[in-house]
Amino acid sequence: MHIAPEPEDLIERHIIRILFILYFCSDNNQEIAFTLPMFTESVRILNSESKLQKIDFWIRYPDHLAAALLRGCETKGIGSFNLIARQEEVRQVVRQIFDNQEPVLRWTPMRKYLRGAYEPLDKVMTFLSSRDLAYRRVTEQGHRVQYELTLQGHTVVEKLLGECPETHWYAERCKLIADFFGHLNGFEIRKLQYLETEYADTAHEHNIARIDTEIRQRFERLFGETL
Repeated sequence: MHIAPEPEDLIERHIIRILFILYFCSDNNQEIAFTLPMFTESVRILNSESKLQKIDFWIRYPDHLAAALLRGCETKGIGSFNLIARQEEVRQVVRQIFDNQEPVLRWTPMRKYLRGAYEPLDKVMTFLSSRDLAYRRVTEQGHRVQYELTLQGHTVVEKLLGECPETHWYAERCKLIADFFGHLNGFEIRKLQYLETEYADTAHEHNIARIDTEIRQRFERLFGETL
């Protein structure tokens, strides 16, 4: 199957998203420094490729993020994920997502593979590692891939935030995801995303569909008001 080259601006957005996910959604919330063989020190680590991919999906599909937030407000909850005590926060977040037309304006299509939403990151990681910003590393046990943000990458994110107002949305979105879902691992996030029928039914290697209409209906049922 031939895949057309991605536009340069789309690749740049991929790079920014991954950098910001590593900065704001890492598993070590405190900045710990350590030395990697042959590389410089890393200050933030995300210990799961699955979690990285699933967070990336939520950034690219604001309507599916809204769906997960609303799921957490259902009376039955979902395992350890329960947002009933934060319903008012969820209502405001979801309303803001739709008031700002994010499901349309911020949507970046992503394909579904055997384990859900997935984007090959070879080009992104080649760019980041060549500039000593972030690295992809297989753990010594060989069972897990982890992503590591270097001190240089940390500095670049903060510079972007200071000089490029356009990146603030990515920062706020990553912080929101970390706040509501940071305690979940990649497998738990995947289960949550698969609860959406459109997501679950998407064929292998096809783009996952948006679910704007379904979320509007669910919001109205839950809060008694329209989006």
